[in-house]
Amino acid sequence: MTPADSTPVDESAEIADANAGSSTPMDPQDDQLSPGIDNNTGDVAVSLISRQKNYEADPGEALVTPGSSSPQDGLRFEIPRDLPGSDAAPLRVPPIDPTVPADQRRSIVESLFPDVAPVVDNVDPAAEDRLSLASLQQMALNNSPVIRQAAADVEKARGTAVQAGLYPNPIVGYEGDSIGTGKTAGYNGLFVTQEFVTADKLTLAQSAAAMEMRAAEAELRKARITLASNVRRAYFKLLVAQEQVRFNRAIAKLSEEVFRAQIDLVSGGEAAPYEPLQLRVFAVQARNGVVQAQNHLQASWRQLAATLGTPHLPRHTVAGSVEMSIPDLDYDQAAGILMVRHSDISAARSRIASASCNLRLQQVTPIPNITVYGTFQHDDTTPLSDFASNLQVSVPVPVFNKNQGNIATAHGQLVRANNDLSQTQNDLLSRLAEIHARRSSARVIVDSYRKDLLPDQVRVYRGVYERFRLDGGSIDFSQLVVAQQTLSQVVTSYLQALMEQWDATVDIAEIMQVDDMVTMDGLATMPRN
Repeated sequence: MTPADSTPVDESAEIADANAGSSTPMDPQDDQLSPGIDNNTGDVAVSLISRQKNYEADPGEALVTPGSSSPQDGLRFEIPRDLPGSDAAPLRVPPIDPTVPADQRRSIVESLFPDVAPVVDNVDPAAEDRLSLASLQQMALNNSPVIRQAAADVEKARGTAVQAGLYPNPIVGYEGDSIGTGKTAGYNGLFVTQEFVTADKLTLAQSAAAMEMRAAEAELRKARITLASNVRRAYFKLLVAQEQVRFNRAIAKLSEEVFRAQIDLVSGGEAAPYEPLQLRVFAVQARNGVVQAQNHLQASWRQLAATLGTPHLPRHTVAGSVEMSIPDLDYDQAAGILMVRHSDISAARSRIASASCNLRLQQVTPIPNITVYGTFQHDDTTPLSDFASNLQVSVPVPVFNKNQGNIATAHGQLVRANNDLSQTQNDLLSRLAEIHARRSSARVIVDSYRKDLLPDQVRVYRGVYERFRLDGGSIDFSQLVVAQQTLSQVVTSYLQALMEQWDATVDIAEIMQVDDMVTMDGLATMPRN
């Protein structure tokens, strides 16, 4: 404000001067002028408008310029008809009548502003039955077809290992020779054939298969960890959705209270009629946010139920809090343990052992097995009626087929298995680095929201509104609008940060394959404040 503005001015004289250039007289209560319009009448009209306290009509309905006889001859603010809501009638607030009681005046003003529709609570009756994360994980284990498939793969591998070590069965049969010779029955009796496996081939074959069974067991463990991680993700998504409903309800309640308070200011002539409408827009948007949050909560529960293998399970709430702190995790210590205990590492090492045993098996396969054949027969070709025996021992001679192809194949499999281990280690360390960084960042961000951003923004909003309510002329209404929008955005961003924090925590628990995802099975430590 300039020094000239502090000099007392006779408003009636200013009005008379302003009316002198127009055929339409101006009322001191009229708020049809806007300080953003160039009226070409000097500082008098602007000064008059800046000190105007009683708002009686929609300031955007018509703008009268000097020299015009009516709003039609002046500058009219037109809303394009193609814009949704352009058919809304201008808001007209009756002028303040000192003879009308304040309560009646407020009732009249309130009737001009529609109520914000209440939010319907869609919580199911079963929602009070709280489920813990441990019980949810157990339900998933009991119902998951993926776990049953992985367990079946282990049994299949176990059967293969058993079969690989079994000795060949003997062959027993009847054998008749020289039947009809000299009109005799010839030689009749039994024969037995047995293959004797050499070079410890059965042990090598069984060892190779047993290592494949170990790899299948590692895959079963990984499947259980993956299922538990999927349950954890859905669990925390549901927890965040529950918090989102709670927070959005608080924002909606606050927005409606501010909207109602602004109506009081309008009824007292201390605010423009459009200001409650702007706040009502925020209140309705906040209500829509609650509806969205409720539907998101319902969808999150259905996703969790599907993950549990019970898609038709009635809605429940889950026990726990997304606002609990998560501990620190040393990267180097985690990387060292990861290289030892991860199921992918175990499976890769088991496949190396299996490939090594298989290569040795293929190398000794050319060493021939021994086949023994023997008979015991009755000799009917002579009057002595004696018994005769035969014995035959045979071995295949590896002259042409020395199993060269299978040896080369087994060698290639061993080379690949060794490189698979290196690649698996590199992939796990790369994933751990990314997840650890994401988790560490999320911890800091969430902590900053709790300690700084949310408290500061609440203080800002409270201060802006109190200042606007007590001295509206010293603060622009847009500052109140910005403060309310920013508060809502900060709350939304806080929920997103919480979800990112727990997503990263679940990811690092999955890659570390721990049972307790908060303490990381004792690897993590709570930070000092």
